Amino acid sequence: MVQQPNRDNAGIDGDWICVGSFGAPHGVRGAVRLKSFTEVAADIFAFADVRQGAGGKPVRFTKERATNDGFVVRVDGINSPEAAGAIRNIQLYVHRDILPDADEDEYYLADLIGLEARDTAGVRIGVVSAVENFGAEDLIELVLDEAIKGLGRYAFIPFRKILVTAVDIAGGTVSIDMALWQETQTGKFAESQMEQDVTP
Repeated sequence: MVQQPNRDNAGIDGDWICVGSFGAPHGVRGAVRLKSFTEVAADIFAFADVRQGAGGKPVRFTKERATNDGFVVRVDGINSPEAAGAIRNIQLYVHRDILPDADEDEYYLADLIGLEARDTAGVRIGVVSAVENFGAEDLIELVLDEAIKGLGRYAFIPFRKILVTAVDIAGGTVSIDMALWQETQTGKFAESQMEQDVTP
């Protein structure tokens, strides 16, 4: 049996949600790169209370410019490359209370982490360990209870209705058409059929 994933490592720590992280220093005046994890990247600048870590020290930053993979920002109190380097990789969190309520039948992707994954017959197959996006689309990362021959213990499932057939946040489960996903991994499923699908 796979242990429940550590939610703080996955961007959730109690009622705190990770919305971004600082990257490498930029320039000689203490600017730093910022990667946003919000659906609309610039929304990270709208939060009134951002913390360094879950419940940590408040931090304020202003945008200098956008980049291909995020932003360059100035952080209050950071005025040198050395100081900017000291905050590299620090994750930025906001409290769930300041996030807008999700509409009916909607949810935050962070809420998927830790859900029990089941196949279309309702049999447990593993647990959701993360939600990733490598530039193309959202992917649900599963840690499987049993390895799939040739594919291993980890599965990245595109977050599409045809594959992620149901999400039950209150019930703590997500339903995955694993048989269909395995076909996509072995080249037996026509990509054109996937393209007509939409994210749930």
